[in-house]
Amino acid sequence: MPQNVLRIGFFLDGYTLKKVNEYYRLHHRFHSNIDFRGLKNWVRTQALGYFGNEFTSVVMESHYYHPYREPGLCARDPAGVLKLEAQLNNAGFQVHYNDRIGDDGGLGPNLCLMEDALLFASYRKMDAAVLLSTQGQFAPLPDRLRLMGVPTVLLGWNFFYPKAKHRVHWKTDSCLRDKCAHYVAMERVMDRNPESSEPPRNFFFQCERPFGHYVAGWNKKGAIEAPNVNTPRLAV
Repeated sequence: MPQNVLRIGFFLDGYTLKKVNEYYRLHHRFHSNIDFRGLKNWVRTQALGYFGNEFTSVVMESHYYHPYREPGLCARDPAGVLKLEAQLNNAGFQVHYNDRIGDDGGLGPNLCLMEDALLFASYRKMDAAVLLSTQGQFAPLPDRLRLMGVPTVLLGWNFFYPKAKHRVHWKTDSCLRDKCAHYVAMERVMDRNPESSEPPRNFFFQCERPFGHYVAGWNKKGAIEAPNVNTPRLAV
C-alpha cells in the first residue's frame, strides 16, 4: 500500500451506541436513529484533520462490537438484532457479537474490541485508531496502542435523560478520556444549538429526505440539525 495512505481502525462500542441511539430516538428533539454510513463517512473525512499532514487519502476498517450474543442465542428481539446487522453491513461495518455474556444475560461492553484493536496494531495494519465509546472498561486500550505507535481518537458523549423519577447523567469515563490522544465531544458536534429550528444540514441521522453536504470539524463545537421524525426501532 502507498505510504501516503492513512490507515484508520474505527472501533464502535455497541453498548455505548445503544444508549446514545436511545437518547436521540426517545429523549432528544431529533427523535431519530443515528445513520451508520453517515457517521462512518464523517470519521473518514475528519481523520485527515488530525493525521493528514503527510497523507493524501484514507483507508478505514470499521468494526461494530455488539453487546448481544448472536441472534440465535439472544432471547430479546432477535429480529431487531438481525435488522441492525444488515444495516451495519450495508454501511461497511463488520459485526462482532458478544460471546462473554453471563448466564444471567446481563449486557455490557464487548471487550473483544480491545483484543482486536491490539491485534490490528501488532500486525501494523493501522496508523491510528478511532474509538467510539464512553465505557471505562476500555481505559487500558489507548496506552497499549500508544506504546505500539498508534494514537487513539475517542468519540464520547455527555448528556442527561429522564428515567422514572430521576435524571440520569451519561458521560464518558474520565480515565478513558484522559488516556486518549484526542477527545471529541460528540454531543456538541451533533447538536450545536439545542434551541435551533433550522433544517438538517448533515448526515448523522436517518431522515425522510437527504441531508446537505456540510461537514462539521472535530475541533469545532459542531453544526448539526435534524428534523423530528419517527424511525423504526433497531436493537442497538
